[in-house]
Amino acid sequence: KKAIIEPSLFKYKVQPLKKHLYEPVIVKASQLSRRKHLFSRDRLKLFLKQHCEPHDGVIKTKATSIEKYNLAEQNFSYFFPDDPPTFIFSPASRRRGRPPKRESTSLEDNITAKRNTPGSKSKVSRERTRFQKQKE
Repeated sequence: KKAIIEPSLFKYKVQPLKKHLYEPVIVKASQLSRRKHLFSRDRLKLFLKQHCEPHDGVIKTKATSIEKYNLAEQNFSYFFPDDPPTFIFSPASRRRGRPPKRESTSLEDNITAKRNTPGSKSKVSRERTRFQKQKE
């Protein structure tokens, strides 16, 4: 297994947008940053809609994106220096949303039990009984 490489040691080759005016430059990781508000949830959703599609509960890259960016010719080590992650298989769940809560007793039983429990009186009712005792 490969040793994990320190992220600060990476150097990146930056390609200019206007290639006829500028040359590619190699920079350190500390010299790169992203402008604020450039990456958002909405932009991520748009990116996923444009380049990905669901297949049997798994999100896969669209064929058009694979062709456009030559992704079929690349492998994991081209993008990441470490070993690929190993994921534990878990079967896809067909159910959506929260599971229903199990109720051991009905709602009416809970309300009557709370009323009959000593010490569960409201503050107003306790003060009322205390005030009546003071009058006597």
